[in-house]
Amino acid sequence: MTKKKGLYDRLNTSVADQSSQARDKFDNADLVVAMSRLKQQRPEQTALEAPQVAAAEHALPRGTTSSETDNAPSEGYVVRAIPIANVKDHPRNARQVYDPARIDEMATSIARDGQRVPAVVMPDPAEPGSYLLIEGRYRKRALQSLGRGSLLASIVEPLSDLEAYRLSLLLNEERNDQTILDNALSWRTMLDDGTYRSQDHIAEHLNIKQGTVSKTLALLDLPAGVLNIIKTRPASFGIRIAQELRQLSKLVDEAALESVAEQVIDEKLSVRDLERLRDRKTQEPLTRERSRAYPLQWGNVRLGSIREFEDGRLKIDLSNAPENLRAEIISAVKKTLAETSASPQDLATARQAEGKEEDKKSTSS
Repeated sequence: MTKKKGLYDRLNTSVADQSSQARDKFDNADLVVAMSRLKQQRPEQTALEAPQVAAAEHALPRGTTSSETDNAPSEGYVVRAIPIANVKDHPRNARQVYDPARIDEMATSIARDGQRVPAVVMPDPAEPGSYLLIEGRYRKRALQSLGRGSLLASIVEPLSDLEAYRLSLLLNEERNDQTILDNALSWRTMLDDGTYRSQDHIAEHLNIKQGTVSKTLALLDLPAGVLNIIKTRPASFGIRIAQELRQLSKLVDEAALESVAEQVIDEKLSVRDLERLRDRKTQEPLTRERSRAYPLQWGNVRLGSIREFEDGRLKIDLSNAPENLRAEIISAVKKTLAETSASPQDLATARQAEGKEEDKKSTSS
């Protein structure tokens, strides 16, 4: 029995290793496929590939070493171990929502097996010897958390902002890592800063329907609280579910919509369930909780709002506040509560006073 168990364990390990190695090969091949698709959009530049790859190699910072996985220039890129200090995040990365827990998972994997899949970088045109990280932010941060000083990366030719975004998007799509929320946030930013001229420009550049673009961007019209829930598990929300949430937002209050979003994450509601819920709500009279909202301003920036409900609930939305400012606000609230702590008797007295005040208002009206 012991021998059989040992053989079984070794067989399981062998199968797992082979599966992992096969997955790594596919991940590494993704870049070849993505670069090929990218170049199909600009055939007139094909003759420039060799000089650009040579320029990328020339841009290697001092101290950079070659890895054993160097690729031939004909593949369109080379692989090197690059000092992490010389790698900056490219602003056109297609992924916008990140899970901190995944960094820890990747760090554990790299500590055990090493970095098997190279990141993707291009030479930084504004700073010779430095690079812009197009794909691989999780790997970079995982390596930093492990105290590693270098990043294994595929160095591609210099790309425009649109090309860098397109390459990042293609790689994410090949690996099923791209979400509708990532797309909506990227497209909104690129429309606002003029990188994309219009929704039609997005559709043309990415070879998708204009209706897909408009439906994707409509996701950002959802209430901030609902969007914050979606950010915790964006992969659970495809374009059809996003559409149903948009329709439901016109029929139910924000608290109810947040509950629906949470049930989608818990896999308790499917697209069909949402359709039935929308049909049922369409037949009901529209009722919304009465509340008052107060904007929260920080200089000229609107951080969010405080919403006060009739039942005494307060909802604070700080979705636009920097992380350090959110921490300070939460700390200030806790400090205020600690300094004004009341006994149960004090709370009871206060509630009685509020009740009498409400009775007076009712009598006078």
